[in-house]
Amino acid sequence: MTTMTPANFGNHDEWLAYVRSEIPIAEQAYELTLGRTGLFRSLYRVRQLEFPRQFAEELERVDKLHDPERTAALEALNDTIFQSLTKHLLECARLVNAGNDAQAPASPQAQIDQLLSHLVQRNPYFALWMGFKKSAAEHPTGEIWDEHLLQKFGAESTEEVAFAYAMVELDNVLGVFRDKNLALPSLVFERISFLHYLRGPERMAQTRAVLGMLTAELAPCTSA
Repeated sequence: MTTMTPANFGNHDEWLAYVRSEIPIAEQAYELTLGRTGLFRSLYRVRQLEFPRQFAEELERVDKLHDPERTAALEALNDTIFQSLTKHLLECARLVNAGNDAQAPASPQAQIDQLLSHLVQRNPYFALWMGFKKSAAEHPTGEIWDEHLLQKFGAESTEEVAFAYAMVELDNVLGVFRDKNLALPSLVFERISFLHYLRGPERMAQTRAVLGMLTAELAPCTSA
């Protein structure tokens, strides 16, 4: 198991190049999956949380297995870690709201307003889109979003551009929920809140999952 992690590289493409050049082919799938594990552990560190003992023990057990069982077991563990972290964030949000009723959104619409405000303050990609949208409305110049992203990130930053595009979709679908005063599905508020902390394919995978969940929730409403 290498001591290098995705955090040691400037972007996910550099991490992939390292794994493909330095790690034996038979071990590459596991190493990439382990990179996702490292990402989740870093989220615990960012929030100054101790990585749960049961996950650490399971990680040691999984590392002693042989592929393909080892990689499959680690993927399952990653899903469990992500679910646990999401539930923790939800519980923290509930405790904050319980301690200050004035901060608790009174309606689904108010909750979405709170989420949008959080995204503008914390998610630089969402803030970039909202700034562009506001500027385009107040001072129409004909500038195209695609060109704006190209100037911001450059032609090679495909991951950054894809995530920025996804923030447009997120803004649109949240706008529909807000206009219809529809409650967000369980845990979606929390998942959206820290999407921008994710890196590599995990970020877009989780973003697509959230967008798919929101779109599925809207389907009955739009067809009624």
